[in-house]
Amino acid sequence: MKIYNKPVLACLAFLSFQGSAIEFTECRIGAEKSPNKIKAECGSLQVAENRETPSRMIDLNIAIIRTKSTKKQSDPVIMLAGGPGQSAVESYPNASYAFRKILKDRDVVLVDQRGTGGSNSIKCDFDEETQLALMEDHSLIPQELEKCAKALDADPRYYTTTESIKDLEEVRKALLIEKWNLIGISYGTRKALTYMKMFPDAIRSVILDGVMPQQEAMPQSHEENLINALRLQFEQCKKQPACHDAFGDVEQQMWKLMADIEENQPKIRLQNFSTGEYQEVTLNKQILAIAIRMFSYTANTMKILPLMIAKANNGQLETITSQSNMIASMLSENMSNVELSILCAEDLPFYGDYTVNEGNFFGDIIGDMKASCSAWPHATVDDSFKDPVVSDLPVLLLSGELDPVTPPHFAELAMKTLSNSQHLIAKGQGHNVFPVGCMPTIISDFFKQPESELDIECMKNFNYTPFFINMMGPKQ
Repeated sequence: MKIYNKPVLACLAFLSFQGSAIEFTECRIGAEKSPNKIKAECGSLQVAENRETPSRMIDLNIAIIRTKSTKKQSDPVIMLAGGPGQSAVESYPNASYAFRKILKDRDVVLVDQRGTGGSNSIKCDFDEETQLALMEDHSLIPQELEKCAKALDADPRYYTTTESIKDLEEVRKALLIEKWNLIGISYGTRKALTYMKMFPDAIRSVILDGVMPQQEAMPQSHEENLINALRLQFEQCKKQPACHDAFGDVEQQMWKLMADIEENQPKIRLQNFSTGEYQEVTLNKQILAIAIRMFSYTANTMKILPLMIAKANNGQLETITSQSNMIASMLSENMSNVELSILCAEDLPFYGDYTVNEGNFFGDIIGDMKASCSAWPHATVDDSFKDPVVSDLPVLLLSGELDPVTPPHFAELAMKTLSNSQHLIAKGQGHNVFPVGCMPTIISDFFKQPESELDIECMKNFNYTPFFINMMGPKQ
C-alpha cells in the first residue's frame, strides 16, 4: 500500500482537475457547529452578480466528494439543496448516507446557491431578542428587513432561481463536464425543473424529491397542505388503539390548543436552549404553528406530535414552546434570506385569491409575504417562468405519503408534462424520502440506468410509525 503525505495529496487533488478553471484542495465540509464533517475537495468560481453589468463579482462555493472507483463515470451527480436558502455544502453531511451507493462510481458535486453558505450569503443576523420580538409580532418584520437589506454587501435583486441556474452552467463548463445528473430536494426541485427548461442538453437524468411544480406559487398552499397532512397523520392515531385511547381526537385537541393560545396569549418562563438562561416568552399561535409544522415533516418526529399537543393542553406549554424556539433558532442559523429574493420575484406576482379561514395556523400568510416583499429589494420574473416544464428527459419523482409541504399530488401535476417520468410514493413518510429506508438503493439504480424499470419491491417495507403514548415511547 502506498502512503502519500499531505503535500502530495494536495498536488494530486489539483492534478485531478487539471485543465478546469477551478483549483481544488482537500477540505472537510459541514455546518459550522456540527461535529458531522465529510472529507471533500473544495474550490470556488467567480461569477458576475449582475450579468448585464458585470462590474461586481461574487464567489461560488463548490465541493466535490470523490468516488474511489477506478471506473468512474463521467457524469457526476449534483445535489440541489432546498429552503430556499439552504447551503448544499453545509447540509450534505446529514444526507451523505443516501449518496454512498452513488459514490461507488460517480462523483457528487455541491454548489452553494448564490446567497447561501459560502456563496456570498445574504443573511439577516437578528439577535435573540429581536428574533423573539418578530415571532411575537409579525408587523415588526418589514422594518427589520429593510434595515437588513440596506446593510447587505449584495444586491438582493440578482439572487433568483434563474441566476443560480446560470451559475451552475458556468460551474459545469469550468469543470469540463459534458452532462450531469440532478437530484433536487424540496425547493431544489424548482431549481432542477428550471435547469431542465433552460439547459436541457446539460442534463442526463433528474430526481425530484418533494416536488414543487413550476406553476405553484409558494407559500400559498402551505396552510392547506399542512392541515391535510396532519389529518392523514392523526387518522393513523385513530387506527392505533393505544394512541386513540391516550389522546382521542388529536385534531380536535390541536384546534382547542390553538384557540386557547390565541385567546389567552400565556406568558411562560423558558430556558434558552443555547445559553441556559431563562426568559419570559409570550406564546402565540405563530410560535405554536412552527413546532406543529416542523414536527409533521418526518415519520420520526410526527410520532411525538399527539403527545406534545396533549401535554400542552394539560398545562405543560414549555415542551412545545421550547421545541418551537429551538427549531426557529436552527432555521435562522442554517438558512439565508435568499428565500425572500426568490419568493418575492417568482411567487408574489402569481398569488391568486386567498381567504384567511377562522381556524388556521399561519394567519394572513400572503399578507405577511406582501408586507415583507414591500421592504425587500427584488426582481420580477417573466410570466413564462411559471409555465409547466415540458421535457422528455428521464425523471424520477419521489413523494412522502404524509408530506405536509409538497404532497404527492404536486408531483402528479409536474408529471403531466414530463413524458419520460415515473413517480414513487413512500407509505407513511413525510417530506423528502431519498435518504429513508431502501430509497438510497433506488436512486442509485436510477442514476445507473435511468431508462430501465426500477426494482421497488423493497418499498413494501414502508409503513406507519407507532405514536409515542408517553416519553418512554409507544405501547405495543
